[in-house]
Amino acid sequence: MAKKSPDRIAFDALEAALAAVVHAAETGVSPAVARRIRKGLADHVIATEAARAATDPIITPKASFDPSDPKVVGRMVALALLAQVRVPLNTIEPTYGSGVYAIYYEGDHPLYQAISGTETPIYVGKADPASGDASTVREQGPRLTGRLLEHAGTIATAANYIETVAPVGIHPIRLEDFTCRRLVCATNAQLVAEKHLIGMFWPLWNSETKACWGMSKHGDSAKTRSNKRSPWDVVHPGRQWALDGLLVDSLSPIEIKERIDAIIERVPPRTDHANLLEEVLGAFRQQDALPEVETESPLGEGVEGPSEDEVD
Repeated sequence: MAKKSPDRIAFDALEAALAAVVHAAETGVSPAVARRIRKGLADHVIATEAARAATDPIITPKASFDPSDPKVVGRMVALALLAQVRVPLNTIEPTYGSGVYAIYYEGDHPLYQAISGTETPIYVGKADPASGDASTVREQGPRLTGRLLEHAGTIATAANYIETVAPVGIHPIRLEDFTCRRLVCATNAQLVAEKHLIGMFWPLWNSETKACWGMSKHGDSAKTRSNKRSPWDVVHPGRQWALDGLLVDSLSPIEIKERIDAIIERVPPRTDHANLLEEVLGAFRQQDALPEVETESPLGEGVEGPSEDEVD
């Protein structure tokens, strides 16, 4: 029998390893393991393509600009949002259009000192159009500013509660300490842009970050649903439905602080707007492309986040 060449031996081992991975997935695994398998395979696809390019005498660009690629759209819309002027959240007026937005904190709350006044938003979100096939801002409806006005009302409710009730151990927040950027964009562009922005900044109030979620949640009855009190309502009480004594806290104030501190340590706040724009532009460079934004919270898969009922 002819002796196998080193490359043939290596490819046989690779095929066997891939078969083992597929077999492991088919035997039934937990969602966490399934996600890990998908990520591992995706990483190996990248490594395989890099190895293939290394053996080719013709240079392969690291990227090809494709305006129809959702990731490219996400970057472009995110860049356009970051080019907008920050305005006080309490000055928003109803305006036609749907799109994406970012809310920033500029106050003295001890939980948010590291991001206060920086270019890292405390929350990013999207506002879907009134009609899924809307082609004009009027058809989209006043959805973007409507969402921001809703958030402003939520923050104001917490601020007023703390001012009037003065609960012990609760540090106040003030609506005047928040600014925002907003961008009206084409229908559906907001979907990929929001995802990109979350993975770029990991804002503390976004549920995907698993730190202090709940600000965007709508009220419901603790008697009819077994929801827990969101971390946001733990540290910023005031919404009447979230004050119900039947609710238990999702996280304790200490746990919330620990998660916030961990996120800030792993994803340092951006402090310079020009450098931030350069960071986004850098992802478009074909010979010096930046890594893709992460899709899993920096806290890791093992850290429990909100249930579906706790998100909105």
